Amino acid sequence: MLYHMNADEQNSFQNDILRLLELSGVGVVNDWASFSACKDKPTANLLLHKHGINVPPSLLLSNEVTFSQLQARLAGWKGIVFKPRRNHGGKGIMKFDDVETLWDFILATRDFMDSYYLEKFIEFGLHDYRVEIFDGQVVGGYSRQRTHRFKTNITQGGKMLPVVPTEEQKRLAQAASRAMGVTTTIVDMICSETDGKLYVLEVNPIMGIFVEAGMRARMPGLKPAPEYSNDEQKLTLIADHLDARCREIREKRRTGAKH
Repeated sequence: MLYHMNADEQNSFQNDILRLLELSGVGVVNDWASFSACKDKPTANLLLHKHGINVPPSLLLSNEVTFSQLQARLAGWKGIVFKPRRNHGGKGIMKFDDVETLWDFILATRDFMDSYYLEKFIEFGLHDYRVEIFDGQVVGGYSRQRTHRFKTNITQGGKMLPVVPTEEQKRLAQAASRAMGVTTTIVDMICSETDGKLYVLEVNPIMGIFVEAGMRARMPGLKPAPEYSNDEQKLTLIADHLDARCREIREKRRTGAKH
């Protein structure tokens, strides 16, 4: 069994190694299929929408799209967000306030980009919300306050705040994790200033550990709420889950050998 959580090396090599390990008989958490689905933003958006979960309207366009097609498909979108399909940490995400500027970007990049994933920008104020899930159980959550024009990512200047998730946020995160088939995740969501609804922006392919330690390092003197300081609980859940999975595998092999 392998529990993997290397957020800073989410690349094609890591993806291939996880797939090969799984094919060789090693159990991985999260499994390769759900891990890959979470990493690919248009796939995740579609799966969540299919399961009745609020997500921003989205488009996946070919680099051969025309300006008139772009205008027609983005009619009514006051803000347009371009997202690289597989990056994390907010890297490469760009916001356009009009179709003309987006078109300039497409013209400048279409020779080396074969597609463009776009989402309608949802006005959400200063904060997003994150809920951590392990095996269907809520194990923590917090908020991020943006200093960037629209990004809340810590790597983009966002500040972590120890905010306990509401029951609605917990239920939404659990539903999103089930839709994506993940064992463990952090579900990112925002509350729309337009309709007051929660929208899921991302179901991350891994769950963070030692997050509150990083939070204290960034904001000395801050004491996270007891409900937030849950690293010990996470480690216990992971260890128990891996132990149970290993026992299941050994039992299957033992009973299989008898037949």
